[in-house]
Amino acid sequence: MPLSLTPVLTHSEIELIHERSLDLLERVGIDYQTPRALEVLERHGCRVDYARNWASLPRDFVEWAIEQAPRVVRLEARDPSKSVVLDGRRRHHTCDSQGTRAIDFETGERLPSKEASLRRGILFADALDKLDIVNVMVAATDVPAHIRVVRHFEIAFEMTSKPVRMGVLNADMVPILVDLARAATGEGEFRPIFSTVHCSISPLMHDGEMTEACMELARLRVPILLHPMPLAGATSPLPPAGTILQHNVEVLSGLALFQAVQPGAPMIYAAGPGQLDMVTGNYAGSANGEAMRLALVDVARFYNLPVNLGGLGTASSSLDAQYGYEATSACLLAYLAGVDEVYSMGLLDSSQTLSLDKLVLDNHLTRELEIMVQPIRIDEAHLCADLIEQVGIGQHFLKRPETLASLREEYVRVWPPPGQNVLELVRAEAQQILENHRPLALPDGGLEKMREIIREADRTLAAVKDRVA
Repeated sequence: MPLSLTPVLTHSEIELIHERSLDLLERVGIDYQTPRALEVLERHGCRVDYARNWASLPRDFVEWAIEQAPRVVRLEARDPSKSVVLDGRRRHHTCDSQGTRAIDFETGERLPSKEASLRRGILFADALDKLDIVNVMVAATDVPAHIRVVRHFEIAFEMTSKPVRMGVLNADMVPILVDLARAATGEGEFRPIFSTVHCSISPLMHDGEMTEACMELARLRVPILLHPMPLAGATSPLPPAGTILQHNVEVLSGLALFQAVQPGAPMIYAAGPGQLDMVTGNYAGSANGEAMRLALVDVARFYNLPVNLGGLGTASSSLDAQYGYEATSACLLAYLAGVDEVYSMGLLDSSQTLSLDKLVLDNHLTRELEIMVQPIRIDEAHLCADLIEQVGIGQHFLKRPETLASLREEYVRVWPPPGQNVLELVRAEAQQILENHRPLALPDGGLEKMREIIREADRTLAAVKDRVA
């Protein structure tokens, strides 16, 4: 059997969290910040208050919604062979997201991230064999804000044929993304080659415009990663159990709404609360934060949902010892927990700074950890009892044909090779990717269609921005 963790929570503890979640959703309710959500919820029998954008979610409605969400979620890719199926059978890695800086590969300078930084980052994500899901990892700060999100998607669709993921800020962007996806695939029918992220506003609120966008995406069956980010001690209770409860309430409040919009819409449960350093006031993660997030993995399993958990992230600003222990411990725990998605290749400084070297090193670390937790085959053929008897006492196995035959399927090479400098190897591999990797080409005319869509979107979204202002 593969190595695995004992669950953090007992069944009775999970049931208690579930019961208190249902109680809070009904008695305290949720502020959705948009009447469009309330209209849907009211039709499902929820009490609503349009003056406060507030809704109370009855427990029978929430439990109905949980039953609608599918356990198996497919993340479509521009290249269908690279689509990802989240079914609990294996883990899939994503790159990190929401960065604002990038380390210039040639000079080592840390600069605000720009379109060129994003293009390089996604090129690497496309090239690396252990990275399955491509988050838009940094912002192109040189692109005007009103058009930035849809430009990010355009760049991602061009630079990778893997599944893409990013948050969508408002519903006006959804038709544009549908057109971009059609142009990128060359298909007449919309195929959701991207998923999105829905972040609640802790405590117990949702961003109205993002919620409206996700409602439209749910109707299109675009997978939604439900990702509250309560900060223990600041926007959620300091005790881990309190943050676990609030996090779960916020996940269920999003899930219930989106299932009301479209029963069976694909959802992913992100186990990603953070912690406030009560000494410095900084966003931080102490040792008990890992247990808190692993507990939420148990809760996600209780709901039979695919689950996303952090791994490979670091607060360090370089590829140093701190990076090594933070990334290794978090990623190993995620593997042992058996999650569907392991989040966060590629960024330093608590998910702020893109490092191409880190992307490459994360890819190697992932490969090593996968080997560590894989099962050992124990059967007559692999025990080699007959071979041990034939070789006998005091001899060796080097010249045996069985040893040569086993090399292909049993031997694991040492990495890094003895005497080699890890950072030099990583640097050389990164240089090779920059010089040689080319993403799968778009269909004929696809790039031109996407650029025309963006030109029209620039005019449309600029008008929306002016109207709102």
